[in-house]
Amino acid sequence: MVLGTKLGMLDPTVQPIPAHAVVAERPTTLDGKVVGLLANGKMNSEELLAAVSDVLADSYSFRTVVTRNKGNASRPCPAPIIEEMAKECDVIITASGD
Repeated sequence: MVLGTKLGMLDPTVQPIPAHAVVAERPTTLDGKVVGLLANGKMNSEELLAAVSDVLADSYSFRTVVTRNKGNASRPCPAPIIEEMAKECDVIITASGD
């Protein structure tokens, strides 16, 4: 029998966004915009984003679409991908597959 072993517990809940938090400005249209599609690495995330892009393209004329996959759903997006997409894209849509 092992005595004195301690286990740590992590709280998985998210804190509410504070009222003073700043959110990105939303465009009034996607016409002429560079739309970024960022898959999270799960199975079907790229297919889901392609379907979303197709639906949006029925209503908007994008300048172009930039697609990237962060590669691992359990890890943060690599900084180079974030930096590239932030520089090139007017809006970014992310998706989780499964």
